[in-house]
Amino acid sequence: MAQDATTQNADLNVKRIGLVDIEGVLRSAVASDKVRKLLDEQREKFQQEFSVTEKQLQDTERDLTLKRGVISDAEFDQQRIAFQNKVTQLQQDIQYRRQALDSAYQKAQNDLRALAIDILAEIAAEKKLDLILARNSALIFLPHFNLSNEVLERLDERTKNAKIEIEITNPDNN
Repeated sequence: MAQDATTQNADLNVKRIGLVDIEGVLRSAVASDKVRKLLDEQREKFQQEFSVTEKQLQDTERDLTLKRGVISDAEFDQQRIAFQNKVTQLQQDIQYRRQALDSAYQKAQNDLRALAIDILAEIAAEKKLDLILARNSALIFLPHFNLSNEVLERLDERTKNAKIEIEITNPDNN
């Protein structure tokens, strides 16, 4: 039995280690910047669309207020309900688009993270590393243990020609 324990301990010996700041790599990656810019463009596009719709709703509300004493109560109630339904639909569309943007961003970040981890595994195999720790788990380390720049360079290289698209559809189009 003692020999089995020795054999098991030998398997746990760590001779070569590396460190990586994966969050820092993802923040610094060119692809992350592209994703943020695309999302900002989508937000601006949605804001413009919703501004037009909001203006139309304001006009409709003003017209409805002016019609209050001119049309029958039944007609007014019908138009008021239709107006409220449009407002509710707009609110739902805004919420849907915000959630869709958040989901698209998270998916893009998860894809980049997965690629960064694949790159890290390649580097570990190339350097015959036994263990890679997150940078924030080490208080003191020698700079040559830090693999973050190498991971970032490879990530940027692999994603430089990647076509990154963020397409958010209207819920009515699904």
